[in-house]
Amino acid sequence: MKDIITQTACGLVEEILKTIEKVGLSDLAKIVEKLSSVVKSGTLEIVSAAIGEIDNAVLAAKKERKLDGLTVKERNVPRVFTTALGELRFKRTYFSFKDGRNIYLVDHLIGIEPNERLSKELCAELVQYAASMSMQKSANVAGGLVSRQTVNNKLLSMKAPVTAMERAKHTPSELHVFADEDHVHLRPRKSAFVPLVTVTEGMDTSDPKRHKTINPVHFQGFGMDNGAFIENVTAAIYERYDMDKVKNVYIHADGGNWITNLGTLMPNAVFVMDGFHLEKYFKKLFMLKGASSYAGVIKKAVRENDFDSFVRFCASIGEKQDEKGEKALSELVNYFQNNWDSIVERLTGDHPGSCTEPLVSHLLSERLSRNPLAWTREGLGKMAMLRIFTENGGKVTPDHIRVSRSRKERTKDHNALKNGLEIYSKYAEKQINEAFGGYHDWSVFENEHAPAGLSYGKLTGTTAILKAYAKLMPLDSVV
Repeated sequence: MKDIITQTACGLVEEILKTIEKVGLSDLAKIVEKLSSVVKSGTLEIVSAAIGEIDNAVLAAKKERKLDGLTVKERNVPRVFTTALGELRFKRTYFSFKDGRNIYLVDHLIGIEPNERLSKELCAELVQYAASMSMQKSANVAGGLVSRQTVNNKLLSMKAPVTAMERAKHTPSELHVFADEDHVHLRPRKSAFVPLVTVTEGMDTSDPKRHKTINPVHFQGFGMDNGAFIENVTAAIYERYDMDKVKNVYIHADGGNWITNLGTLMPNAVFVMDGFHLEKYFKKLFMLKGASSYAGVIKKAVRENDFDSFVRFCASIGEKQDEKGEKALSELVNYFQNNWDSIVERLTGDHPGSCTEPLVSHLLSERLSRNPLAWTREGLGKMAMLRIFTENGGKVTPDHIRVSRSRKERTKDHNALKNGLEIYSKYAEKQINEAFGGYHDWSVFENEHAPAGLSYGKLTGTTAILKAYAKLMPLDSVV
């Protein structure tokens, strides 16, 4: 083997020298491109030669093959395997076992699965590109070796990429949680929303022109039950931070029920109305007939937490409305009433600027909904998960890649995701064991249900424990 590889390598060096002599060094970009092609081609030749020598070694080991019951069925069967360097072409031997089974032993030895046409390294690279560009552009990056459909297939067969939580070196006195959702088109003519939660340690305002979130970690929950998603986020936060040291968790949102549920599992949670949505509802209110003249006094009533005055001013506005205006006003007053505390907190508290909409735009909409795209539910779920994984600093590796998935495996993946991500569920179990010393008296939670209006009905055991965990912070007295 050594002699053949050495000979091939010498041929590569000779080809490199010839290329430099022919092209010259006056055009650096051109010579680099040419040499890159030569090196890739030469590397594939070396690998092909090495595989051929492995196959010859197996053929020569007749005594060992006889003991294993292996006989030659066919020699020099060609195979083409696409890698990041290009197409790897090699030949190998087809063997038979005594029981009738057949095997390409070399394929097994070099780690290539029977139906695998693309290297997992190449697939991982393509899927990583697909997180930020279209399937077609991702395929183009590979130099035309694959089609956009191939990139899409590899995305769909990918194992769920999940961001593992590392313990923060420092736990701040307050955390800020930004929650919203993106609305995405599905095929055929349907829509779905993708929930997004970003946990940060506050806002860096050192640059007055561009504020930045501090150490953000992102989560998306498409395909999960609302309760499972909230449990996942909560467990991840407890895994990352020492919540005994957190005085307040500020939850910035627009008042949606699924977001409200998060507050029940967080110690000292304070809801803050998202500024973008607040201004949108103020604008709707003040656009009603005769309402603009009340703008000053209404905002003053909110800042002073004077709900009675707010209602009185709205009643005066209502006297000027027709039937359509009365209906719109009633809906607006209900919204302000249901979210009154969080609205007052936004206007009176010292909070960082609102960034829920920019986060949704950058993390999700940029790839999922900004262009006229329509997704399958499975494709949307995979892409949403991939976007968040890469934004959290994750890199797709060959371990994430599967050659293909059977229908049974797809169903299994779907059901597993619905109940939340396994790694985060394990975080929750660990935290429960630590908090309750391994002793679980579940009976105290048997009759506990979610508050009226919440979307996920009866609380699971994990949710109930996490909810109790939040109420008991700090846990010095728990045994």
